[in-house]
Amino acid sequence: MTDPQSPDCRFVLVGTSHSGNLGATARAMRTMALDQLVLVAAQCQVDDQAMAMAAHADTVLTNACHHEDLADAVADTELCLGLTARPRRDGVPALTPRQAAATIAAESGPVAVLFGRERTGLTNTELASCHRLVHIPANPDYPALNLASAVQIMAYEVFMARAGAADIMNGRNGGATPVATGAHLAGLHARLEQLADATGYTCRGPREVMLRRLRNFINRARPTVDEVDLLRGLLKRLRP
Repeated sequence: MTDPQSPDCRFVLVGTSHSGNLGATARAMRTMALDQLVLVAAQCQVDDQAMAMAAHADTVLTNACHHEDLADAVADTELCLGLTARPRRDGVPALTPRQAAATIAAESGPVAVLFGRERTGLTNTELASCHRLVHIPANPDYPALNLASAVQIMAYEVFMARAGAADIMNGRNGGATPVATGAHLAGLHARLEQLADATGYTCRGPREVMLRRLRNFINRARPTVDEVDLLRGLLKRLRP
């Protein structure tokens, strides 16, 4: 049975600029039995306003992990999801919060859910770190969902999915080789980038777009550790 209080799901705020949003996020998480908050390149401090907004969830704030680099924050995760305002990116449809929560509930390894800046969200580079994207449907005439509201919606769906996952076996691959973490995939992405540059393939079009699409392709596949090692071993033999 999946424990609704399982500690393997972290909510990651990237570039947050208003301290009140830190507190509101902590409160939204605590009400749904989530307590792992990660702050990446925060543009504000955990101040009195943050603590006041957190109410009785101040321990979520005081125990939050801080990183300057997103790659470090998700290096050990096996599943990374990013919230986006667009229902499709690079031709890939985004999951609804409920679909995303069902995916999270079926996981046995660490999961990260990324939330972007209040005004601009996550960058293309940051979204390229994600295995899946998540879009919250809203009124098309006024889709102005704020950060704390987005966190609350996702936290609620995760809580409900976990609470109803009694018959779901832990792990997506039945105890076989674990899914590759972000850190393990980083080496593969770096090697593919080197190969694309060395062969001149990146000269065929906009380099960043091509590399982002290649990264998205690998991330969507969610390869296991053995599969990544297999690919990296093959790429080493090419030695361009």
